[in-house]
Amino acid sequence: MKTKQKSVLLPVLITALMVVTAVSAGIWMTDPDGERLQNIRGELAAVTAENTLLTDDVAALQAAVEEQKALPEAINRQKEEGFRLLGQLEQQIKAGESSKKIAYLTFDDGPYDETTDAILDILKEKKVHATFFLRHRPDHIAQIRREIREGHTIANHTYSHRIKAVYQSAESCIKEIRDQQQWLTETFGVTPEIYRFPGGSPTAGNKKQAIAAALAADGLGYVDWNCHTGDGLPGELTAQKAYQNAVNSTGEQKIVVMLMHDYSRATLAALPDIIDTLKDKGYLLMPLFRDLSLIHISEPTRHLRI
Repeated sequence: MKTKQKSVLLPVLITALMVVTAVSAGIWMTDPDGERLQNIRGELAAVTAENTLLTDDVAALQAAVEEQKALPEAINRQKEEGFRLLGQLEQQIKAGESSKKIAYLTFDDGPYDETTDAILDILKEKKVHATFFLRHRPDHIAQIRREIREGHTIANHTYSHRIKAVYQSAESCIKEIRDQQQWLTETFGVTPEIYRFPGGSPTAGNKKQAIAAALAADGLGYVDWNCHTGDGLPGELTAQKAYQNAVNSTGEQKIVVMLMHDYSRATLAALPDIIDTLKDKGYLLMPLFRDLSLIHISEPTRHLRI
């Protein structure tokens, strides 16, 4: 607010300087001793000094604006470099050249009221980034913006997530994916590079190949999971059981993608202990990106009609 007031004062000050200069000649004629003129000169000097300070403030603001414009690009470069190094680490782990382990925490179907924000609070407190597979949730835009702002990976989980409608045909699934891509890009300025089939890729059955080819043509890879909390399975789930499922299904795997769901209060309650245990077991907890080893990228099918 102060800066705005200063910027408004600039033209006023300039006008004042012009008036003072014009009037000073007339004053000299009626003030032969020059006392009044001397006072005005002092005021003029003060105004000039203030104008110089304001000019410096404007220059500093312009520099800050330019720096702010360049910030997103700098962040993206840093992120890309981090993902490149992560991809190299994965290859070293798979080749037996590194004893490190990596866990990718993923959350499907959200966002949801209360649980998603609480999950984000835990991730922030634990300094962990995860991946959120989103469906069309226009009433939860603030939460998605928070996920993006706090450095999590945003991924595609179809527009409606209605299983029968999604898998009615390969074309219906592809349309769902593209509709969600368009919504996320237009609403948030973020275009996901990773997709997860609702129910997992086997749920697509004989449609999977055509869908995967269309994904590749659109620059998307898809990922399933190799461990989970069990929060997507039928039956009641306690926090203790969710924790045990997560740890037991992780086993001794070196690279894991853990399936969880935003809506699960059992997973929410177990999440701090899951994170602490994975860290204690030596896992790096990272967000997914497209070029990781567990991301499937099919060859695009030529002349595929969709």
